[in-house]
This record gives sequence, structure tokens and C-alpha cells, in this order.
Amino acid sequence: MNLGAFRKAMFCPNCGAENQSSQNYCRSCGLKLGEITQFVSEQFPTQEYAALQRRKERFEKLGLFSLSLFGFLGFAMLLVKAASYKIILFGPDVIFGAAFAAMILFGLLSVFFFNYPKLFMNFDKLNHRLPSPRATDLPPAETAKLIDDRPFEPVPSITEDSTDLLTVKNKPKILN
Repeated sequence: MNLGAFRKAMFCPNCGAENQSSQNYCRSCGLKLGEITQFVSEQFPTQEYAALQRRKERFEKLGLFSLSLFGFLGFAMLLVKAASYKIILFGPDVIFGAAFAAMILFGLLSVFFFNYPKLFMNFDKLNHRLPSPRATDLPPAETAKLIDDRPFEPVPSITEDSTDLLTVKNKPKILN
């Protein structure tokens, strides 16, 4: 937790906008932040506590690093012990040959796995919006020309000329 970041920014209690603690007024709603900043600054941890917190975090990181090295060295020792027993039982040439064969096998498998989607999966049949491989071979279309304007023909409205069919009742005029 970075305690220095708390002193640089604060949130307005009225609108929730983020403001710098050095500002006197909120940028969003205009609330006076001077007294609020003073009240909030009293709740900040002391310098001693912040230093202890940073030291604690440093020791936690060093502990995690030490534990990682412990696990790695333990696993490496286990592999070396297993390899030494295999060398005793089978000889160094058999172990080297098996490792070389495994390297070749995994190399071929990686080539297969990288090329399998391209060779055996037909994505263009499933998603027609993707460009087909044949579409990328075509020369690019000429884009310097303007599109020809077509003559504009207005589409008739559904209600056009329909008011002629309505009957209108004549209301008698009242004379005053």
C-alpha cells in the first residue's frame, strides 16, 4: 500500500470527484475543501507508521522471493537426483538420446499445433464477415475515383393522397 498517494489526491465528499489535496475548491461542484482537507489529513498515518508499513512490505516481498528460491532449488535437486539414477541405470548415451528424441518430438508438435487451425479449421465458412484467403490475393481497388451519383427518386409516403378518402361532416354554423 502506497501511503504517499493518499496525501496527493482526495475525493470530494459532495460529488465524489477526485481532487488534489492542495486545491481549495472542488473542480466539479465547487465545494470548499480547505476544512475537509485539514480534517482528512488528521486521519493520515504518522511518518513512523508509514515507514514501518513500507518496511513490512519490503520484508514480505523478500520472504516471497526466498520461498520461491527454496521451491526452485528443491525441485532442481529432485530432478538432478532422478537424472543421476537414470544415468546409473541406463548410461549417459541413452539419456542423451531420449532427451534429443523428446526435443525433436516437441518441436514437431509445436509446428503441428501452430499450423492446425490454418489447415484443418474452416473459419471462413462459419463467419462470412472474415475475408477469405482468396480475397486477400486480389489487387487493391482504386479509391481515387468518386462514386457516381445516382438520380434521386423520392419514395412515396403511405399516407400520401389518403386524406381524400376521408369524409368530412359539415358542421352547421352558429350565428350570434
